[in-house]
Amino acid sequence: MATRYDQKTKDEVIAFIQKHNEEKGRGGQSAAVKKWDLNPVTVKSWLSKAGVETPGRGGKKKRKAGKPGRPAKAAKAAKAAGKPGRKPGRKPAVAGAGDLASTLNRMVAIRSEIAALEAEYAKLKDKL
Repeated sequence: MATRYDQKTKDEVIAFIQKHNEEKGRGGQSAAVKKWDLNPVTVKSWLSKAGVETPGRGGKKKRKAGKPGRPAKAAKAAKAAGKPGRKPGRKPAVAGAGDLASTLNRMVAIRSEIAALEAEYAKLKDKL
């Protein structure tokens, strides 16, 4: 069940955070969360309602509206591949019409590989 805090406690936490941030530059919110065993989201909402600016992730860019973020697994895979937004082992996209012949050759090779795999699958299925 959720705990309701009186205004006195909220003011005490906010004052503690402001004092801590003035002395050390940052970390007041985290210190308050540990000291009073509070939820960080709750403390952040108290600070925003009180109009207190907190030093934090000021440089973090926000996503544009309507653009969903990448799932965590895809982001890790892209980071591991060393290329943003690309799965490991993935070949680059075709740049222009000059590469059309090489793209068609690749498609033919892939299609023949698929046909060979389908034939192998049919043989294995017959053995069952």
